[in-house]
Amino acid sequence: MKVRSVVRALVVATILAMLGALLPQLASAASEKASGRYLVRARSSADYSALRAKAVKEGARVVRDLKQVNTMVVSANSATRTSLAADRRTLSVARSGVRKLTAEVGAPNLDAPGLRGATRLKAKAPAATSAAGVNPDPAFDYKGLLWDYRRIGLPQGWKTSAGSPAVTVGVADTGIDFTHSELAPKVKAVVDFTGMEDPPICKTLFGVGDEDLAAEFGGPVTTDWNGHGSWIGGRIAAALNGTGINGIAPKVNLVALKISQWCGSANDDELLSAFVTAADMGLDVVNISFGGFTDVSTPEGQAIYQAYIDTIAYARSKGTIIVGSAGNEASRIGAGGFVIRHGQLSTPGDTAEDWPDPFGQVELPAGAPGAVDVSATNRVNVPSSASCPPGTIGDPGDPDADPPVPPDFFATCKPASDAHQAAPGAKNQLSYYSNYGPRIDIAGPGGARKFNQPNFDRGGTPGFPYTLEDLTNAWQVFSTTSNWAVEIPCFTFTTGSGFPQGECYSTIQGTSMAAPQVAGSLALIASAHPSLRKHPGALIARMKRLANDNVHNYTRAISRTDTSPGDLSGLPCDIGFCHLSGPRISDSDAYGAGLVNVAHP
Repeated sequence: MKVRSVVRALVVATILAMLGALLPQLASAASEKASGRYLVRARSSADYSALRAKAVKEGARVVRDLKQVNTMVVSANSATRTSLAADRRTLSVARSGVRKLTAEVGAPNLDAPGLRGATRLKAKAPAATSAAGVNPDPAFDYKGLLWDYRRIGLPQGWKTSAGSPAVTVGVADTGIDFTHSELAPKVKAVVDFTGMEDPPICKTLFGVGDEDLAAEFGGPVTTDWNGHGSWIGGRIAAALNGTGINGIAPKVNLVALKISQWCGSANDDELLSAFVTAADMGLDVVNISFGGFTDVSTPEGQAIYQAYIDTIAYARSKGTIIVGSAGNEASRIGAGGFVIRHGQLSTPGDTAEDWPDPFGQVELPAGAPGAVDVSATNRVNVPSSASCPPGTIGDPGDPDADPPVPPDFFATCKPASDAHQAAPGAKNQLSYYSNYGPRIDIAGPGGARKFNQPNFDRGGTPGFPYTLEDLTNAWQVFSTTSNWAVEIPCFTFTTGSGFPQGECYSTIQGTSMAAPQVAGSLALIASAHPSLRKHPGALIARMKRLANDNVHNYTRAISRTDTSPGDLSGLPCDIGFCHLSGPRISDSDAYGAGLVNVAHP
């Protein structure tokens, strides 16, 4: 029997593709006002005040002051922008671009946010596991559900520390649901950066902003209306409270750095502001699971790149580590974050215009020097089968049927006759979507579909709780999500399950999910070794020394020359880069220093 959350939007395209088509609306909206949103960088702190005064005098509106990095964010018309760019005190002027979530999401389902549309699951509460005085919450004992914890050295690591309340992690994301019982005691502050968006991104693209959702459903405006940030917050520090799950470092605290509303998109300046604010607040670690590619061959692209470098350096100078997701394009990332291999993972049936080659661009923000860049690993490559029972291999759907038949990508069996297979039985493999390369610092479990292939190559189900054929085995990664989410699917559990009633949990995948494994592990190490706090280099070095380097990757790179059709969809791959049939990706490219491990933090 398959169980699907009704809050999952009925769309196939991800928000990344949707935004690629819709972002011109933002530029159009700005054009109608004859203004744009720009990062203006002064040459020195001495020049900053005079340049700011000039901007205001010429009619610009200063949206944010980032004096710590000699940068201001202004809304200005083209004449003022030109005037500021020509000033000798100006280092650069660049339009503030847009970064997106690095995980799959869709469009909002306004009829059923959060627990209102949740799928309720029955499960028997398991016996508790003891870890030398730390009793993990009930989810830990569901077989195969929290597989990722064991891959990073838990519960053994909790014998040393379960975290310290002196350590605080910032989650720069869609917010954190501070009404969720797993997160309410951990969220010590909410800093909302989205109120100064002009034009407001989600409202402009979809006609709905967080304010509208709050008015319609009665939740707090500053909560997490997407669900992504709450997933990350739960993985890092969900409370150790005898119910549901607990985080990697359940005794550390969290700060919600809300850089995006429900649609999962934020301006560059919102990310940069979050990093500066986190540093000034004295946060130990910041998790950022947003990203994208930037063309640094242009002056504006180079200016944005340097702004990230300087801001991350400022954070590190204050003792704050920026941990970022490497991205989900299956691209190879080299020194400085530059893409050094052609192509990104593409969908059969699409054109080259749908998947532009990012070669030579930079991956931001995680690829910028000074950040910790995290790739994603899977649980296991489940082997294919000589034969599969009817109804277990998925269905490509038929949009032309009457009524249309939607695709079913939740295969629980993969025929051995499929052309594209992963190394059977191999564990801790680079996830099929994950970016990789010499720039990767470390890997973390981010999950993958059951067969570690894209859905069009019959990649398989996420596992529990989407499908129950494998009992409580999850192939992707399970955590909390927001009780108000309109994007991330919500699953709730019945009485006797060990979970709090009416609250939301979910299983998802992505380098977005790998980054908090590392952020939480750094928080655990900082808790165990207070002398390393505020010394980012030493703390990162210890994390890398502890990493499991006895991992071996067999995931292959995407192939330019394999133009065979999708195993499930049957659609042609005329542009190449659809299939993982290129050369094997080396261990160092896949894992960096290794798979994060806090068995002995």
